[in-house]
Amino acid sequence: MTPLVLAPLLAASPIAARPAETLDGGWARFEVAAAGRPLAAAMPSKAAAAPILTIVIEGDGQAHDRRGRASPDPTPDKAVGLDLAKAWPAPAAWLGRPCQYVQDAACTSDAWTTHRFSDTAVVMTDAAVNALKARAGADQIVLVGWSGGGVMATLVAARRSDVAGLITLAAPLDVAAWTRSRGLSPLQGLDPADLGPLAVPQVHLTGAFDPLVRPAVVRDTARRLAGPQGQVKTWPERHDCCWVAHVEEIAAGLNPGP
Repeated sequence: MTPLVLAPLLAASPIAARPAETLDGGWARFEVAAAGRPLAAAMPSKAAAAPILTIVIEGDGQAHDRRGRASPDPTPDKAVGLDLAKAWPAPAAWLGRPCQYVQDAACTSDAWTTHRFSDTAVVMTDAAVNALKARAGADQIVLVGWSGGGVMATLVAARRSDVAGLITLAAPLDVAAWTRSRGLSPLQGLDPADLGPLAVPQVHLTGAFDPLVRPAVVRDTARRLAGPQGQVKTWPERHDCCWVAHVEEIAAGLNPGP
């Protein structure tokens, strides 16, 4: 998750259009309607209908440059969320965050900096989840989010009744505590720390060697969200590595054996 510092936010120029494209592994990236705006998404080109669809939500991407200024385009250099989705052992789709990979005239830099978890962003993501669910012919969804995508997955899960599971990886689930711990500017918008327990199966994983989202900062919030039946664990991982190598174990965590 890109650190946020006090810096002037400038309106972003329109982001360069990225046409629908074929990805490796038989996946295709495309756009879905998200409350009147586009969000980037991806699914296997020949995906069969499935009763439960896992949707992996991407991290914050390039929110800032190395000097702490708002970047002109939040599209990530390394799409960890997409890598997770492509490796997932069950039917899966990937969903980008607002203004990533798309041309959207409504985009301004606050959408991926101070207001990345705003109600507008959550409503867009929720609408895109509906579109992917319908495209897959699914009845229920599992939401997975890496880094800031885990915050978004949690906020979306809190407003839906069709969520069969929630998984977050290296997610700053207590946004206010996370920004304080990093000495960063507060973010405006919604915070999972303000939610009560969510009545869905949950797995929240943090990395013991993660310098950006330290486990101690988010553990209490994760435990409250998960309730007594959920799992909150710290694994020997860093922030962006190596979650993809463990997707089968992560996915199995929602339904542990006896």
